[in-house]
Amino acid sequence: MKFASKLATVSAVALLAGAIGASAATLDITSIDSGWSAVVPGGVTVSNGNPTSTLRWGTSTGQGRSGYDFTDAATPINNLISDTPFLVGNFDHINQPITGTTLQTADLDVDIQITGGPLVSSVFSFTHTETTNSTPCGFPSTSVCDDIVSVVSALGGGVFDILGTTYNFQVLGFSTDNGATIVNAFQTLEGQSNPAGLYAKFTATTPVPLPAAGWLLIAGIGGLAAMRRKKKAA
Repeated sequence: MKFASKLATVSAVALLAGAIGASAATLDITSIDSGWSAVVPGGVTVSNGNPTSTLRWGTSTGQGRSGYDFTDAATPINNLISDTPFLVGNFDHINQPITGTTLQTADLDVDIQITGGPLVSSVFSFTHTETTNSTPCGFPSTSVCDDIVSVVSALGGGVFDILGTTYNFQVLGFSTDNGATIVNAFQTLEGQSNPAGLYAKFTATTPVPLPAAGWLLIAGIGGLAAMRRKKKAA
């Protein structure tokens, strides 16, 4: 019985510490602001705005130019838990049959303002594979020959500290099912819009300190256990 009592006390303390630590490792996002840069080649039309920034390229063959649209996610985003994917914004590849200039690479510069913390600036690097819309395509394709869009995280200010806790910002990739499945590249169908969410996450890379109230509660549990032992000894 004594062992069971001690085990219960230790378990309660561990669970409480874990719960308080987890609740402390949350962030609130005040704003998200993004824009295109480092676009290759020249001749791609860049239009950065708030909340939507666009790229357009090529000569239309009747259905308009191809392009990217990116719309920042609505803010604020509150109580974001460490290691939980969140929506940075909505991406759309408008895939049209074109001639002439085609996009090769582009950076999406993203500024995320953390409540009570820094402005986190990161770069999402896009690589675009424009196909010739003719067979054989070279890979399994749904339309005549899908295009491919991929994204990676470039070097940026992705590491920051808040109240002694170090966080790391990480680009996760695209999702077409509201974050259930996330990939770093997806195929886009010819002659239509191809939407996907762009997701990222923050990871707490150092232990989250317990608030003072947490230590008081743990001390209280320990005190109750000591009183129990004294009564049994008496």
